Amino acid sequence: MYKVEEATELHVITPNEPGILGRILGTLANAGVNLKALCAYSDEGQGHFLLITADNKKAEKSLKTLGYKVKTNKVITVEIGDRIGAGAEIGALLGNAIVDIDYCYGTTAGLGRALLVFKTNKHKKALETLE
Repeated sequence: MYKVEEATELHVITPNEPGILGRILGTLANAGVNLKALCAYSDEGQGHFLLITADNKKAEKSLKTLGYKVKTNKVITVEIGDRIGAGAEIGALLGNAIVDIDYCYGTTAGLGRALLVFKTNKHKKALETLE
């Protein structure tokens, strides 16, 4: 039904300044690291990047050489059909299982599939619920 996987997300904290997105993504590109998912926002003068990559060790090493703080989070990725209501189904399943979503982000490229990323308060239960 859904392709559900456990993943490790890198949470990179940077200064919030012009060009920081290009610097982060350029650093990954120069290190030969493919990006699978990205969420970026600023808060209280800092840039926050939530990244899922094809090689987190290489990504973390390259980003730390720039002096950025890098933390890891366990998250769940869910690949779903790109159709109306698909995300609502996932939300309802987690809600019915009494799993609180700390945050979620996702994307589609219009190719029939979408990728959602979830950080929850009950990681194992969320994973079991969606599998």
